[in-house]
Amino acid sequence: MALALFQTRSAFRAPLFSLPALIPSLGALVEELFPRILLAVPKKKVSHSRKAMRAANKGLKDKHNIVNCPGCGSPKLAHHLCPNCYSFLSRLWKSKSKSNNDMHASS
Repeated sequence: MALALFQTRSAFRAPLFSLPALIPSLGALVEELFPRILLAVPKKKVSHSRKAMRAANKGLKDKHNIVNCPGCGSPKLAHHLCPNCYSFLSRLWKSKSKSNNDMHASS
């Protein structure tokens, strides 16, 4: 029985059965799960020129929220830590924690 389904006609080389004939509600099921709008695909390839024109407005924007750090005077973003001051404080904190660890280890 299974071999009879997969035999082909010699003239057309087409199978003796078709999927819609075996499962008549498959088309309705597919359309219910995936509406036609989700199956949309472009008709033609988008050219490099059109793609570049579409991406032309995606460039970098200028920063308008740059202020001077009150501690060191270097430029920084407003409402952000100054990278220069933070690196100085970080090194200072690390050296203090190392010296505290050394003092606890020696006692």
